[in-house]
Formats: sequence, structure tokens, C-alpha cells
Amino acid sequence: MGDPETIEPRLSPPPHQPNVPAPGAPAVAPAAVTGAAPASAAGTPASAAGPVLPQAGPDEVALLIDDRPVVVRKGATVLQAAEKAGILVPHYCYHPGMSVAGNCRMCLVEIEKMPKLQIGCATVAGPGMVVRTNNERVRGVRAGIQEFLLINHPLDCPICDQAGECRLQSYEKDYGRGYSRFAEEKVHFPKRYDIGRSVLFDAERCIKCTRCIRFCDEVSRSHELALFSRGDHAIVGAFPGRPLDNPYSGCTADVCPVGALTWKPFRFKARVWFLKNVPSVCAGCARGCNVNVATFRNRIHRMTPRVNADVNAYWMCDAGRQSYDTLYSRPRFERPIARGLPDATADQALDRAAALLRDTAKTGGKGAVAAIVSARLSLEDLYVAKRVLGELAGITRLAIPSHEDGEDDHLLIRRDKTPNARGAELLGLGAPSSGRVKEILDDVASGRVKGLVVLGEDLLALPGASPALLDRLSALVVLDAWKSPTVDRAHVALPSCGYGEFEGTMVNFQGRVQRLRAALRPPGEADPAWRILRELGRRFGLTSEYATARAIFDEIGAKVPAFSGLTFRTLGDLGAPVPGGATPGAAGAGVSGGPGAPRAEA
Repeated sequence: MGDPETIEPRLSPPPHQPNVPAPGAPAVAPAAVTGAAPASAAGTPASAAGPVLPQAGPDEVALLIDDRPVVVRKGATVLQAAEKAGILVPHYCYHPGMSVAGNCRMCLVEIEKMPKLQIGCATVAGPGMVVRTNNERVRGVRAGIQEFLLINHPLDCPICDQAGECRLQSYEKDYGRGYSRFAEEKVHFPKRYDIGRSVLFDAERCIKCTRCIRFCDEVSRSHELALFSRGDHAIVGAFPGRPLDNPYSGCTADVCPVGALTWKPFRFKARVWFLKNVPSVCAGCARGCNVNVATFRNRIHRMTPRVNADVNAYWMCDAGRQSYDTLYSRPRFERPIARGLPDATADQALDRAAALLRDTAKTGGKGAVAAIVSARLSLEDLYVAKRVLGELAGITRLAIPSHEDGEDDHLLIRRDKTPNARGAELLGLGAPSSGRVKEILDDVASGRVKGLVVLGEDLLALPGASPALLDRLSALVVLDAWKSPTVDRAHVALPSCGYGEFEGTMVNFQGRVQRLRAALRPPGEADPAWRILRELGRRFGLTSEYATARAIFDEIGAKVPAFSGLTFRTLGDLGAPVPGGATPGAAGAGVSGGPGAPRAEA
């Protein structure tokens, strides 16, 4: 394995538990560490033969970590300074989104002029400090801590869902002795214990890092968990009558560094080394939490939070975590339908749709055709819908249904369950409005509206709609990802992609544009809605190519003032705020500040 001192710094698994930045970035600019050696704050000149301390600002301190000069803000810890320098200091209990516990002792480091090793997570970096994180003394202590933690740990790796993402595994390989001297009987605890609605607890695997307890106390503020008993009988548990059922319980499994807490829907579904993690955005509500969509064999097996300090920090809610379930719990719509044309092709269905819309508009006059469009569609879908339906097909009435449930909470959950309502508003389509939808449905009932285009919605699930109402229409054209009563009653219906099957963008309630990425192959003949609308538009004279979602978004950035200057490239992995359109103070209290927020940059 090589000399541990020469091991290249690397990230510690799992990917959804943040540890250190990507290695290789210099801690300070080269120019800042050249020239004459400045005196340290204590007045002692730096060694002429050793590394030179960089110049620190008034609110900064300069120190050396493994001979690497680094400048951090005052108040930063040694562990945070090491992260900035790209040096991995192993740890179990420390998490950047919660308070410091300092109980695992794995982050012990040697600091010059201090006789004892110090825990890096709680030791504040001082000016001129010289830190060693990987010498023989530190490695020996780490090996001892690993041996201590593994004394009562079961050999469950072959059946543990955390295998491949387990810090115990990773750190034992890098820092452990590789063998155990413990021959006595291990202490046994309950296994496969239902600690909550969706989380299973294996007490024998627990290393008492207290991350789960601190999460419930500081982030979810639900206070279900505590550490009971003492010594080798200490055990994490829920208070009587208070199971782990808060809306963010899945985050306890995320922060668990071992396999003690596991997410029930993912248990034994797939080995993590088979999963492909695709960075994307949750579409469960208007928050737009950044997530990793983990797929295997063209199926989503889990969604975990991806760090974004401006949106969701390190967390996501349980409802969003399982929001992909609808892909598999509802029957998918896979083949075009055109009434009177058995086994219709997509081109035949589009020809029929265009003819029906033209004939209805011609016989019924202006306003005879309307459209109901979902704010669950991507920005690209909505933009092409506006161009094709509004500008080319002449449909002047367009409404977006609202979908609200519950209330906003202190952290992430939003009452608005439409992930792109802000995007629709910025495109000029208007905000979601149940009133505008009701007006259109009332006009269908009175006969003033004879044709309807429905994109991404099941009309019969909306208030005021009924099968008899839809039967009054002369033209009902539907685009949807699922079979529904509305699809069954359509004159023409075309299958579109569901979540995780298309590229695109959405704008969350804060006014932040974020990318959705395709992680799955769509079933049957399903296509992104913008592509279906593009083909329909060509039957109304559309000349634009719109070859990709990227091309459409770049046109939005060039033509829509609210998105001026934005391109697919500028969005990156974390998105970008709409110029002048961000909502001040929109982030939840636990994200914009407090224990649930990411630590300030060191």
C-alpha cells in the first residue's frame, strides 16, 4: 500500500457525506508563499530552511499542516484548515452541518508545543501553528482507536448496506492494524430494530458518534433520539412513545458513518458499487433540493442529498427521498393514442392533433381552444409550449394548476408542490392559479371552450373536472408520462418522459435555476415534452430546430429578459440565481443559518 505519509489525499466515502474538497487545489496562491519569511504572531521567525508561512489578513490566521501553508479565517478549526489544504483528517463524529461532539477521537493530530495529541475538530487554528496529521505517533493512535471501535463491532460487511461506503472499512484499510487482538465474547445488542417508520437500527454496528442524535436535536428539532446507559452498554434509542418519524428521518441514515442506521426502502436493493450517482434536483416541491439519483439496471434505487449551501445544505426530506416511487407505482403511458387509429405512430398522432386543433379553432372561433400546463414540466418544456401553443397555434388562454399540501416548515419543506412554478411565472405564463383553471373548466361546461391541450396533468384529479365534462370536448390532446382517466378520454395522447428520464432545468421558489439530468432510459416511445411539442409546432410552421434541451435554454437566456445572460454552462452543478429575480431570505431557517447550515468557508 506504500508509505502512509506518501498516500495521495482522497475523499472519504460515502459520497453523500461531505468530508474534504477534491485534492490537488493549492491552499494559497503560489505568490503568497514566496518572498521573505514573515514573523509569526508570536514573534518567532519561520525557519529559513522550512516552508514559509503566507501573509494572513486581519481576520485570518496562517499555519502549517504537514508542511503545507494554509490561511483560514479566525475561529476555524484545525480539521477545517486541513480540509482547505486538501488533507484528509479521518473522523466519525464531526459533521460540518452540526455542532462539534469530539467523541470519536479519530481526528487526533499532533500540534507543535502541545504535549498531548489534540482533536482537530474542536481545536481552533492558531497563528503560526505547526500541525502533523500523519506521522508515526498519530498513526499509532489512529490504529488503536480503530481497534477499540472494532472490538464489539460485528462482521456484518457481507450483508451490510453500508458496505462500500462505510468509514470503518475505509479507515481500517488506511489506518488500522489489519488484525484484532480481541479474543473475548463481544457485547451484543438488538439487531434489525424498528427505530422509526422508515429507518432500521442495528445497535451492534453503532459506534456512538451521536451524529443521529445531534441531527434530531439541532436540524430537524424533533428530539426523538438519545444515548442511554454507560460504558460498553451505551446504546442509541428513541424516547418511549416517540419513534424516529420526523419528516427528515432519512438524513439520520445519511449521516451515520457506519451501517447502524439504514433506510428501509433501500435495504438489500443493490450494492452501492453498482450504483451510478447522477447529480440532479428533487422535483417534489418548490425547494428543488440538490440530490444524487442512484440508478442500477435502468431503475432508481435511492435518492440522497447533494450539498448546496444556497438551497438545501446537506439535507432532504423523506417525501423527496422517495418521490421517484411514482415511476414504479403508477402504470406508465408508453405508446401514442389517436382515437380511430389503432396502433397509431407518433407522426400520425401529431398530424391528428394538429388537424383537430385547427378545425376546433376554425369552427369555434377565438378562445375555443385552451391549454392547461403543469408547472412540473421543465423550463424547456414550458418555453416550447408557450411558443407552439401560444404563438403558432393561436391558443390565447393558458392556465397552470396549483398543487399545495401542508405548510412550509423551518427547514426545507414547501407547501407548493410544483417544482417549476417560479419558472413558469418568469417565462410569462403566469403563476399557478386554481381560479384560472376553474374558469377554463367552466367554459368547457358552457360550450365556449371546445378544444383543450393538457400537458403533464390528469384533469380528473383537479377540482371541478369530471368525465362528463371531458366528453363535451371536440378536441382533447394530452401529453403525459402516466396512464390516467384523462389519457383514456383523449382524442390524441402522446407519452412523455417522467422524472429522471430527461435533461432540463427548473427554477425553485428562490429564483435559482438548476439542472435536471437524465439518469434513465424512458420506456416505450416516451419523449421529452419539448421534443413532442417541437414536432407539433412544425405542423404549425415552427422553423426552430431545438435539437437539445441545452439549445432551448440558451435561447431562453438570449430572448427572455428574466434569464438574461444565463447558459447551460453557467449553471454548473449547483445552479445559478436568476439575474435580479432571487427571493431575499427565501431559504429555510435551518439552511440559511444555524446548525443545519454549512460551515462558513475556512
